[in-house]
Amino acid sequence: MKRYIAICVALLFSPSFAQAELSEDQCKKITQTVGRLISQIHYRQTGLNDEIAGHHLDRYLNLLDFSHMIFLQTDVDALTKRYGTSLDDHVKMGNLRPSNEIYALFLKRLTERQQWVDEFLKGKFDFTKKERFLTLRTKELWPKDNAAARKLWHSRIKLEVLNDILALDKSATAKPDPKKLAASHKKISRRYDRLLKRMNANELDDKLETYLSALTRAFDPHSDYMSPIEAKNFDINSIDMQLTGIGAVLTTDEGYTKIVRVMPGGPAGKSGLIHANDKIIAVRNPGDREATDLIDMGINDVVQLIRGKKDTIVELTIIPAGKSESKIIKITRDVVKLEDSLAKAYVIERKVNGKTEKLGILNLPGFYSKCSDHCRILLERLKKEKVDGIVLDLRMNGGGILQESVNIAGLFIDVGPVVQVKDYRGKNKVLGDTQRGVVYDGPLVVAVSPMSASASEIVAAALQDHGRAVIVGSQATHGKGTVQQLLPLNRRILANLGEDSGRLKFTISKFYRINGSTTQRLGVLSDVELPSIFDHLGMGEAKLPRALEADKIKKVTYKELNRVEPFLTSLRKSSAKRVGKSPEFKNINEDIVRAKKRQTDKTVSLNEAERRKERADNKARIEARNKERTSRKQPAEKYFEISVKNAEANKPLKKLDAPKPKKEQSDASPIPQDDSNTFTLDAILRETLDILSDYVRLRDVLPNVSRRE
Repeated sequence: MKRYIAICVALLFSPSFAQAELSEDQCKKITQTVGRLISQIHYRQTGLNDEIAGHHLDRYLNLLDFSHMIFLQTDVDALTKRYGTSLDDHVKMGNLRPSNEIYALFLKRLTERQQWVDEFLKGKFDFTKKERFLTLRTKELWPKDNAAARKLWHSRIKLEVLNDILALDKSATAKPDPKKLAASHKKISRRYDRLLKRMNANELDDKLETYLSALTRAFDPHSDYMSPIEAKNFDINSIDMQLTGIGAVLTTDEGYTKIVRVMPGGPAGKSGLIHANDKIIAVRNPGDREATDLIDMGINDVVQLIRGKKDTIVELTIIPAGKSESKIIKITRDVVKLEDSLAKAYVIERKVNGKTEKLGILNLPGFYSKCSDHCRILLERLKKEKVDGIVLDLRMNGGGILQESVNIAGLFIDVGPVVQVKDYRGKNKVLGDTQRGVVYDGPLVVAVSPMSASASEIVAAALQDHGRAVIVGSQATHGKGTVQQLLPLNRRILANLGEDSGRLKFTISKFYRINGSTTQRLGVLSDVELPSIFDHLGMGEAKLPRALEADKIKKVTYKELNRVEPFLTSLRKSSAKRVGKSPEFKNINEDIVRAKKRQTDKTVSLNEAERRKERADNKARIEARNKERTSRKQPAEKYFEISVKNAEANKPLKKLDAPKPKKEQSDASPIPQDDSNTFTLDAILRETLDILSDYVRLRDVLPNVSRRE
């Protein structure tokens, strides 16, 4: 039920454990304690009051019914009148009657909806009507009465049947096999039957987790209550050892299994077929007669289906981010090696204006323990290779250890502040680089995207404020400027309870830039902005309910190097000129137009002819793009890789094959060829390298400007 994250990988040796069972008395005491603690130690410093009660109820109803299709508006109005300003009092007393009452009503309505599903599937659907269905209803009102609810559910089931018809029959004329269509109807019926059974079977732990997470999210979107079973899952997924699976981090979001991030070096990452924010809607394993539907399935059950033995193939049906059409991909499970998730460097050698140019890339996938030591080693090697400039690639870096972000920034600046941290008591602390000297002092560009969050934003913001690096990428980074802490609710805090009563994850601090502004909600704005579809998918922190506000504090004293500002106008003009001529950015801009249209109109057609035309148009567009890519002349460049291990051993650079033309897939995807020895260079990274190249030449032309500090 609750949205939470699990790593979709299987440990080579997974310890087994039984689910902890909480008694009703324990649940009451945990409720009281979570309510007391979250109001005392959360950054907001907001007590349990009527306002929090309203947000708590709203979050709870939305966690249970994210699509606003199960409850009626009259139900919501009645519950709001009864508990909208009193839920805080019930929490203080540990009274779970409101939770139980709301959950019982939820089950009653869900039972009615499940019966409607079977009724609708026995009838016939007319796919010639000009009808549309709004798939994303989280901001819509609940249906006003049963008649409105029936109409809504009929459209939903009609959409699911139509999706299966389109999947079963690729042609525009032939009718689907009646047996396959009947099997599709049974699958849809089983989906809702399974959902009802799972919700009925939820134990006290599950219900408490959802209810209390709704309470913590009344304070901010990153605070949660973890039940004992989820806390154990969190520990298992955080163990620092080899993993086997596809290598992806998953979450549940509005009934869908969604990719949070793809682990670098894992099978999913190497395949290039699945990306952050893609939705997985079905899984088929070897020996399965048909794919298992994942919609509304619990995350633990999903993980179990995707896990498997090394070298086995898992077939996933996905809906790519920002799209409505599904496609099938195949990934071969493998061991996800930790070394593949470590920092890595690359050297690109090419001719520019008759001269040989060497550009370095330092790719950092996450701020893990000792990553700054690894980056130091790689930077030293890049200097030894005499690179003309370096791109620090943080585009897929979701954050990590705070001190490591400070250490990373310190590799590029001399002694100075990096970030300010303000805690829930209002106390402010400045963290900075205290070691004299700079590891790399040359031209530096930081590549960012909306996936760059937290610690990534600290580094990008510090280097931008110091005037040390050019920030290149999307409009802004993610905008997460908060710090969370885990607090075990064991018997040291709760008297007369078992050793493990779950954990409270709460927001304790907030990051601020050294110039006094914050990355919270705002992110880090790029100095040179590149078109990106991710800017138009509603992924930022500001889109999350109850996200903390953006504000300012006092600026700290620091030395501005002024190595960037004098060159920004020229860099932006040159980049805009290249982007305007680039066929890849033309494709990106076309995708942005479609994404904007989908943001304006989130409905999907229930007319079969319209849907088939949409599919045919999509296929034709993708085939035309792939044909153009294949015919395009590739630049004469050389590519080399530097791992931490090879740099430490002072081994020669590993030569990589040139990038292969990227092919988009409009239909079922074959298992991709092994491209582990091929350098990956997308349009964004290529343009970032060109911006770095411009920056290097401009600094050479105006050396006094670039060194004015």
